[in-house]
Amino acid sequence: MIGVLAIIAILAVVIVPRVFQTIASSRVTNAVASINSAKAAVTEFAARYGTIPYTNGNARLDDLLLKAGMLETRFEVPIGNKPANPPAAARWVETNGVWTANGGSSQGSISRLICRPARSGTPSTTYGANFRLDGSTDLPTGARVVSAVLVNITAREAQELSDKIDGEALTPDSLNAADELGRVVYRAPNGAGLTTAWVYIAHQ
Repeated sequence: MIGVLAIIAILAVVIVPRVFQTIASSRVTNAVASINSAKAAVTEFAARYGTIPYTNGNARLDDLLLKAGMLETRFEVPIGNKPANPPAAARWVETNGVWTANGGSSQGSISRLICRPARSGTPSTTYGANFRLDGSTDLPTGARVVSAVLVNITAREAQELSDKIDGEALTPDSLNAADELGRVVYRAPNGAGLTTAWVYIAHQ
């Protein structure tokens, strides 16, 4: 009996961490799938309306894509911050093919889609307004940049997200490092091991 219990304990020590690692990895994979769906929706919107409207701090581009019929649900990922009572976002209104966002409260604590004017600067500190897709070149200043914001993801999730989207060459080796290269950028994790990542979707 003692031998059997010992074997069970050893198996538990070996198998349980792998099970949790597999679950965590599947969440990141699901996040990548959501980002790819958002990219298809942005492409469809741009083809129909020509221009992607800028978002302000209260607006979510995914709400616009949902209202315009390009997305079936809001942009949601199984990693990051999911407030129990999320603040109301701005409402999108169309006038003669031009969309504007009105009202709402800050969406800064929630994962979402945004569109910002490009500006030069270190990608991890420009809040989705710059990416160095080839590892060195800034986006054209003034371009409309669409990105997904993933709020309060763990350092391991951020690193795995970067690896899945950008590959090993553009992914930091250390969990404590910032990511400045490729389609995924994020600042060095805070003391709790969390960071916010911006994932490039498109620019025009």
